Amino acid sequence: MKKIGEVINNFKNNQLSTIRSTIKLSDSIYLLDYRCDYHLPELLEKGVSSIGGLMAFAADSLTFGARVFRPGTDEGAGCTTFEAFTPQGGHILARNFDFRTAPCFVVWTHPDGGYASISVVDNNFMAYGNATRLNAANSFRTLLAPYCCVDGMNEKGLAIAVLQLRAKATNQTESGKKDITTTAMIRAVLDTCADVDEAVELIKSYNMHDSLWTNYHYQIADSRGRSAVVEYIDNVLHVYGRGGAAYPVAGSVYEDDGLNQLYAANFSLTKDIGAFKIEQHGEDRIEAVKSVLRAKDGVLSEMQAMDLLSFVKLNYKHDVYPWNVNALWSAVYNTSEGTLRIAGNMDYKNIYTFKIDSPRVVIGRESIENSVYPDKKWSH
Repeated sequence: MKKIGEVINNFKNNQLSTIRSTIKLSDSIYLLDYRCDYHLPELLEKGVSSIGGLMAFAADSLTFGARVFRPGTDEGAGCTTFEAFTPQGGHILARNFDFRTAPCFVVWTHPDGGYASISVVDNNFMAYGNATRLNAANSFRTLLAPYCCVDGMNEKGLAIAVLQLRAKATNQTESGKKDITTTAMIRAVLDTCADVDEAVELIKSYNMHDSLWTNYHYQIADSRGRSAVVEYIDNVLHVYGRGGAAYPVAGSVYEDDGLNQLYAANFSLTKDIGAFKIEQHGEDRIEAVKSVLRAKDGVLSEMQAMDLLSFVKLNYKHDVYPWNVNALWSAVYNTSEGTLRIAGNMDYKNIYTFKIDSPRVVIGRESIENSVYPDKKWSH
């Protein structure tokens, strides 16, 4: 096997440029302007059915066969998403990503023939390591970033976020469909879809194979004010939506909630799941979200949405493993303006704003000095 230095010396100039574009904004947030070709069309044509296969493809395509990713999973994840309209008439998708404490990467991508996007990566997944691990081996793992994002938004204002369901992983096998896995699907949505309808059609066209041995569902929102939630129950795809008749809410928790907004946490949104077993949690967080959406008639400023995220964040010591689970980031995507507000590791005194068309540039910095909500510990 070649030494790391020899591998790096063989990189093309744009790969080195991408690696060197990394900026440490804080101990919690890194910024990456990704200018490499990550070969998404080839991946989609080939199909991929596992995180191992995805990382093998990425390693071969981007790092000349250097195996730099060690796939793994941590128990205890929990996330929250919700949508709202802004007082200016814009549309936002808000999300907490609650997981094992680590920094995150905010990543800008610019694919040829695809949509530019901004997305966020958990360093637990990318194996970049802790904030202090800035050696060469960890640095060139940044080349895997496009295939490790768990939420993001593209230049058309299409945003998507994934949330875990503690249930058996989806493993679809319909004849005639190519295979895809979780984060590859998110990347395909960001690069190729302009609105919710296109995203749902893309998802329907693949056999989903959940990564890391667990189940997921996804909330999607666009600049037209549309939103949908996609989830898989015992390998069957369910789509629920607002803002149109294409994806009815019947059969879901939405049908009698009296709201015009969608939301998700770590429980199934489909009411009838039969014998399919899910370790449900997050209903208490969503009840808090719903009460605020009702009180505000579904209209929240981005900072009000961020404050609500700060209220429903998880923050606890894991019951089994020797680590903490908290909100690695809280993000508010404005699908109408193409902006992302993000707070890393519950630092709500430093909320940064970025735009899709301004890589690595902080265009705003805000603070929540005193939340309007009381501190609360949520079930997990």
